[in-house]
Amino acid sequence: MPRLAALAAAAALGCASAPRAAPGPKPEAAAPAAAVPPAAPAAAPRKLGAPQGAVAPARPGGPAQAPPPGGPRELFQRAVALSDADPAGAAALFEAAFRADPSMALAAYDAGVLLERLGDPDRARDAYGRALQAAPDLEPASLNLTRLRLRAGKAEEAEGDLRARVAAHPGKVGFRNQLVEVLVATGRLEAAEQEARRILKADEHNIPAMVNLATVYHRKGRYELARMVLENARQVAPRDPVVWNRLGFVEMQLGTRAQAMEYFQKAAELGETYPEAQINYGAMLVETEAFPDAVKHLELAVKHAPASVAAHLNLGNAYRGAKEFERAEREYRRALELDPRLADAWFNMGLLYLDGEKPGLPAAERLEKAIAFLDKYAADGGADPKVPQYRRDASNLLDKERKRLAREERERLRKEAEARRREVEEARIRAREEEARRASAAQAAAAAAVPQAPTSTPTPPATPTSTPTSTPPAPRPPPAQKPGGGGEQR
Repeated sequence: MPRLAALAAAAALGCASAPRAAPGPKPEAAAPAAAVPPAAPAAAPRKLGAPQGAVAPARPGGPAQAPPPGGPRELFQRAVALSDADPAGAAALFEAAFRADPSMALAAYDAGVLLERLGDPDRARDAYGRALQAAPDLEPASLNLTRLRLRAGKAEEAEGDLRARVAAHPGKVGFRNQLVEVLVATGRLEAAEQEARRILKADEHNIPAMVNLATVYHRKGRYELARMVLENARQVAPRDPVVWNRLGFVEMQLGTRAQAMEYFQKAAELGETYPEAQINYGAMLVETEAFPDAVKHLELAVKHAPASVAAHLNLGNAYRGAKEFERAEREYRRALELDPRLADAWFNMGLLYLDGEKPGLPAAERLEKAIAFLDKYAADGGADPKVPQYRRDASNLLDKERKRLAREERERLRKEAEARRREVEEARIRAREEEARRASAAQAAAAAAVPQAPTSTPTPPATPTSTPTSTPPAPRPPPAQKPGGGGEQR
């Protein structure tokens, strides 16, 4: 379950562990948890003279350099057109318009709205102060200034200023409603209830007073009564996102989570620039594992409340569920920049490194970091009962990973040794073969160098026969001659 205005719970992610939800908007991001009731989001810059909330279409533009020539009205109109594309440049133009015409309170107020969204509360407070100097009865400037002071822990200063404004402008009910917020923030619920009732007695359809009264009942644990008051407010103002947002809190306490999610969704639809509604609905979407939708709504929250710790922490959870490791880590670290004492960010970082896969980071190093982050969470006072189990899980995984790496290293060394043995043996074989080749070549060369003696043609051997041959007759002696004869006798 997401943390919605200090209604703490863990958001399940369908993986080895669940992310720790952000400590959601402290109803309208005020000081103590769940101390200040939700109220309307800071108004967007308006066209000069137009009703509050009528926003001029934005057009692309770069950062404003030196204020362009022109009168305060022209500067104001240029700032309105630039406010979405370049809030910092638009804030500078609003401030320039106010300097050109110190009676233009709305210019100072709109500069404060943008500076607050840009995460510069000190300059925003100064801008709201200048707006109130120019127009002491400007209720929106007083409301935003009051809430900034509550977030900064300056409730006493906020109360003192508000009581002075109430005394100076007794007909301005808005100042009295802001005083009720301060009373709730400081825990004076009885006084807050009495003041809210007095306002409603004079104006029974006053929506901020109804929301404040419901918040008091909520703080007192009278949830059914809080629901009844808010249902009446919804009948009067069916398109007020603050009413729907507060109804979501009440339904959460009553255990009707599906109804709560429906109410948070309605608040988010009606109040795109209302960060608290976007945070709460986004956190519920994380719980249901609808991560792409959660990212969309929580990115809106960060856009309109870049200094909101809850927005960055919940957006980190949504990115984590969407397997966008680096973006999730960026949001957690941004939350820690805004609030270095935020133990929950270390918890979520630990789970991110436990469950995720960071490109280029070996698993063993990742798990070592997961353990370190969980230890940091515990050292900073975190007391989630699941931390010991998560740490054991990380340690077991790390042990397995180290054993796997050791096996791989042994196998690598074995293969390297085997390869070296093969290389040595092959080298020996090649050496023997080379030696034999050289010896053979030397013998051949030596034989070629010795002169060869001529040889007679051999007589072919007689061919033996199986038929025996007769012995040739012996030669006969010549006939003997008669003595005395000289010739042949005829």
